Amino acid sequence: MELVNRSVYPDICHRILDELDKKLPGHLTYHCLDHTIDVANVCDHYISYYSVDDRISELIRVAAVAHDFGYIYGPEDHEERSILEVGPLLRKGYLKKEIDLIEGMIRATKVPQDPSNLYEEILADADLDYLGRDDYNSLSDGLYKEFLYFGIVSSEAEWIKLQIRFLENHNYHTDWANRNRVANKRKVLEKLRKKASSGL
Repeated sequence: MELVNRSVYPDICHRILDELDKKLPGHLTYHCLDHTIDVANVCDHYISYYSVDDRISELIRVAAVAHDFGYIYGPEDHEERSILEVGPLLRKGYLKKEIDLIEGMIRATKVPQDPSNLYEEILADADLDYLGRDDYNSLSDGLYKEFLYFGIVSSEAEWIKLQIRFLENHNYHTDWANRNRVANKRKVLEKLRKKASSGL
C-alpha cells in the first residue's frame, strides 16, 4: 500500500514510515505498515472533507503515521510509547503547542476512544474506519491472527464474540463517518451475530 498524496507529507512522515518498515515485527498482521498508511490515506479524505488548513493538515498526517509507532516495542501502552519515541523528531520541527496537538491525536486512538476536538475525532475515526468498510473481513482477519499470537483469544468463536462486543460498544465521532460508515458497520455486526448463532 502507498500514500495516495505522498508529495504533501513532510519529511518526518517518510522517516517514521521507513522506521516502521524496518522495525515492525512480522507477527503484526494488522498493526503493520499497511495499516498506518491506510489510516493516513483516510485522514487525507477527512482533511479534504473538513477543509482543514495546511498547517493543521500536516499535524494530522504526522499523528497518523506515528500513532502506532510504539508497536515496534510491543502492544501495551503503545500510544504513549509512540509519543515517547517520535518526540525527539517532533521537537526538531514543531512548536510545543503543535506537538501537544499531535500527542492528543495519538492518544485519541486509544480504545475506548475519547477524542476532545475535531482533529482527535478525525484520527480516532480513521483508525477504526475499516469497521464500516467492505474490506472489513480481510483486515479483521489480520487482527484475529495478531490476537491469537498475543493470546488475547484462543479460537474463532471467542474472536467473533469479542468483535460483536466491540462493534456494539463502538461509536464513530465525526459526522462523515456516521453518515458513511455506520450502515455498513451494522451489516458487519449482523453477519457476525449470524456466525455466532450458527455455533462458531
